[in-house]
Amino acid sequence: MNDWFSPIENRYTHDDGLPKMSEEQQVFLARWVNRSADIDGAIPSRADFPPNQFALLMSRVIVFDILRSPLDFHFRLMGTGICEYTHKDYTGKNLSDIVEKGPGSKRWSLLETVVEKKEPLYDALPYVGPSASIKMVTVLLVPMASDHQNMDKIFQVTNFIKRRPVNLDSRT
Repeated sequence: MNDWFSPIENRYTHDDGLPKMSEEQQVFLARWVNRSADIDGAIPSRADFPPNQFALLMSRVIVFDILRSPLDFHFRLMGTGICEYTHKDYTGKNLSDIVEKGPGSKRWSLLETVVEKKEPLYDALPYVGPSASIKMVTVLLVPMASDHQNMDKIFQVTNFIKRRPVNLDSRT
């Protein structure tokens, strides 16, 4: 991991107690920051992030469409890697229609913060799924705007942090 990511990462970290971003999250954030600088600080668009350039990452991405009046978040795409860990695919659903994920939930609050601030946000979400090996889920939420001005999407780059295996051999 390169040190030059740290200032970028720290600027968008919501909670100082979080683990460092995964390398994939760092690369995606660096690309977003660089693209924003290229367009005079505007918000990059979905077209600025072709899936073929991020093929290894796409299984851990969720793309939300931002709905307005009232505010809601539509699952445009949910990566297969996320579906494997959660055993759920919310593609095509609105966040407000999912029990415990609508207004008032931590996920909703983080997405709402990205809409308000119009900048990336890195934080953790509770893992709710069938795998006992998952300790924590970190998310990088990145705003997108088709016209580089009006946010219409949020990309979530997800990292599943596994628990350390328990060593049952007391001799080590």
